[in-house]
Amino acid sequence: MKKLFSVLMLLVFSLSFSAAQKKLSDLDLVTPEPEAVIFSDEVPELLNGIWEGDDRYLMFQTKEELEQIIQDEVELKNKNYIWIYLKIFYGWYLDRSAEKTNKKNTKYKYDSNDVVFRDIQNIQIKFHSLLQSESCSAFEIELTYPGVSEKTVIPVAVVGDELYLDFAIQSSDENLNSYSRVAKVSGIKVSKPIVAENLHSFYVTDDSVYSIRYWKTDMPYSEEKAFFSDGEKKYEVPKHIRSAGNVYTCVTGRRLTIRNADRLNSKVMQNYKFTDDKKILITSKPYLKRIAFQADLNSMMQIVQKSNSRRAPEPNPPFPPTELDWTIEDQSSYDINLKILNAVYRRHQEFCEKYPLGYPHNQF
Repeated sequence: MKKLFSVLMLLVFSLSFSAAQKKLSDLDLVTPEPEAVIFSDEVPELLNGIWEGDDRYLMFQTKEELEQIIQDEVELKNKNYIWIYLKIFYGWYLDRSAEKTNKKNTKYKYDSNDVVFRDIQNIQIKFHSLLQSESCSAFEIELTYPGVSEKTVIPVAVVGDELYLDFAIQSSDENLNSYSRVAKVSGIKVSKPIVAENLHSFYVTDDSVYSIRYWKTDMPYSEEKAFFSDGEKKYEVPKHIRSAGNVYTCVTGRRLTIRNADRLNSKVMQNYKFTDDKKILITSKPYLKRIAFQADLNSMMQIVQKSNSRRAPEPNPPFPPTELDWTIEDQSSYDINLKILNAVYRRHQEFCEKYPLGYPHNQF
């Protein structure tokens, strides 16, 4: 009887412990999923217009402007599209590579050189805001290429009339010294661009600059903080950065201690610049510059026609033109050689007259 009672008590204790452990696991160990990134068809006002870069023009326009451009039979379905014009042939020709039109429903005729593809690329575009302030803004642009199921996400920063692809955003209002680098993309292209595998974020103090490397990971994104120290001081930065549709981390596994922070010379900041409110750290030259605040297809077509009507200048001669002096320095030698040539010509002529074997008289 005692043995049976002991077995029952042990069974009840095991079940109670298991239930308590499961409840504790549900409360403490389950990490909530981060909020999903939602993209919108609405074009941000700061992006609207025509932009020019070294190798292309881009045009962003609102849906209302787009409805005025295309014909009535084209159904929009609340979507927006990007317009890309490539400067090909060493910049002497503008190729209409990506538009929300095709060769059959636009009043602007296409040249025989258009397009690189079989037809105009219709690239759908959406936007997600990363930062909004008085002096700057940052967005993520989501592109959907025809026939490609995977989305392409491109982080961009707009400062005035300049658009950047390589920059870092202040991590939070509580941590003003930490700047999270975005994933640099090779460009806003008519085909899938290349996305960086590594990021180098910054932690900026009064007398030092620290570079922290982040790498692409399959770990789920979390709001945790990671730490690194420099002697007696200890600093915190985001453990994860979510950028360009990927998650990047600066530590492995569940660790929170950073071991790859590099201290840089503070003079390195002379190569970079902050926005007026120091919300964005810009680390490269502008990718695009705005040339018009309104996305007007007529204005864009004028740019295309003017560019494509140009003709490249004649190439430079292989040798620079010079004024040669043909004066004969040794007149006596010239006279002697001329007498010898005249004698040879005379002997040939006498031979032809003496032996007329079909030689033409005017051969010599």
